[in-house]
Formats: sequence, C-alpha cells, structure tokens
Amino acid sequence: MHSRVVFEISSEEVLKGLLFYKNKQESEIESIKGKIHKYEQKRRAEEAWYQSLSPFKRFFTGRAPSHHQAVEHLVNVKDRYKKIEMIKQKVAFLNQLIGLLEADSEKREMNLPTDIIKEIMEWQKAEGTPR
Repeated sequence: MHSRVVFEISSEEVLKGLLFYKNKQESEIESIKGKIHKYEQKRRAEEAWYQSLSPFKRFFTGRAPSHHQAVEHLVNVKDRYKKIEMIKQKVAFLNQLIGLLEADSEKREMNLPTDIIKEIMEWQKAEGTPR
C-alpha cells in the first residue's frame, strides 16, 4: 500500500525548502570529500613513514596485509564516492524540481518523494513557520 500525504504550503515555501535541502545535500558532499581527503593524507603519511625506515626496522615493523589495506580503501574511499554519486543524483532531481517551480510559480499541485517532504517539514519546524 502506498500512503498519500497531502502537504499544503505555498510554492514559495516549497521553493525555499527545496533550496535548503539542496544546500544541505551539497554540504554533505563537501563533508564526505573532506573525509576522503583526510584518509588519503593519513595513508600517504603512513607510507612515507614506512619508506623512511631502514630495511632492518621495516623487517620488524608490523604492516597490515595488502588485502586489509584494500578493504580499508574500499570502505574509506570507494563506498564514499558511491554515496557522493547518489547525493549528486538527488541534487540533480532537486534542481529539476526547483526549475519547475521557478518556471511555473502558480503550480497548484506537485508530487514529491516522502524524504523531501520530511526534510521540508523539518525545515519548517526549525524555521518556526506554520504548516
């Protein structure tokens, strides 16, 4: 069963809510990119430290097996890039919705996904605007 939520607000409020959600998604992308950059810096520093050791010290220094490093890279880089791509798709969809609203500001009815409706409702609660 699909539930249908009727959410009645002005198109200006919807536009503001969509812009807020879009900005939130874009800031999440930047946050994820920062995490990836921080991880890569850490890996480069660890590799530089390991290479600076003498061969004798390298022999006794524990180093994670290559398959552990591969899994770590998968979790810290590849999965995060996949998440960025999903967020970019959401942003593209939001841009389409924003374009529709800007082109036809007198639009009376619009079907929105549930997650966008929830974000707009949370934004309204935070802003203190009535529903």
